[in-house]
Amino acid sequence: MKVVSVATLDSRAYYSILNRLKMTNLSFVSLTPLQARVERTNPVITTKKERDFFEGTSIPIEDLDENPIVMEGQILSRISSENKRTLLIGIDPGSRTGVVVFYGDSKLGSFTVGSLVELRSQLVKIVNGIPNIKVMARVGDGAPRLSKAISHMIGSELPDVAIEVVDEWGTTKNRRKSDGLTRDQGAAAKIARRKGISLTESSRRTSLPSFQSPAAESSRPSDRASAIRESSQESLLG
Repeated sequence: MKVVSVATLDSRAYYSILNRLKMTNLSFVSLTPLQARVERTNPVITTKKERDFFEGTSIPIEDLDENPIVMEGQILSRISSENKRTLLIGIDPGSRTGVVVFYGDSKLGSFTVGSLVELRSQLVKIVNGIPNIKVMARVGDGAPRLSKAISHMIGSELPDVAIEVVDEWGTTKNRRKSDGLTRDQGAAAKIARRKGISLTESSRRTSLPSFQSPAAESSRPSDRASAIRESSQESLLG
C-alpha cells in the first residue's frame, strides 16, 4: 500500500485530515509542506490554498468525501493506473445485510445495513463518488426474495453496474470475526470473490436464476439459519 503524506500549515485542516485518514485503510505520514516538496512525496493531502506549492499529486481535503470508503477510493484513483479502477462489491443479503467494497486490489471497507433504503443510499454514494472504469456487484442467493429485490434495486438505481447472483453456499460457515469483519461482512467478501451468474437487462426484471440441482439441494443441511434469513425478508422488503 502506498503511503500518503499529510502536509499543511493549517492546524484545523491538519487534524481534520488525520482524523479522516484514520478511518481508512491507508498508511500515512505527517510532513511539513517544505519537507513534502523537497522529498517530492506523492500523493500529498493538503488544502486548496496550499495545493499549488507541491509538485506531483496534491489532493485538497476539501475535494474528498466525508465517507471513509469513498474518500479512500478517491485517493487511490489519483495514484492508480486506469485498469486498477474497478469497483467490486460483495453483498450478503439477510436480516443484517453485509457489504464489502474492493477497488482494484485494495479492500476499501465493509459495513452492515438493515434495510434496502439504507443499502441503496450507501451503494449510490459509493458508485457515484469513486472514479471507476467498471463496477461489478455480486449478490448472494441465500435469501432469494431479498436477493432479487437487491438486484432489481441496483439495476434500477445504478443501470451501468454489472450484476451477478452468486451461490453463497459455504460462505457463512465461520461464525467468528475474521480480518475485522463480522460474519455477514465475511460472507460478503467471499461472495465478491466468487463467480456468479450474470443478470442481463431482461433477467433483472424477471426471476432469479436457479442454482440448485436436486443433488445439491439434498446435500444442504436444513439449518435454522436459512429459515430465519428467509423469514426476515418480509420486514426488509417493506
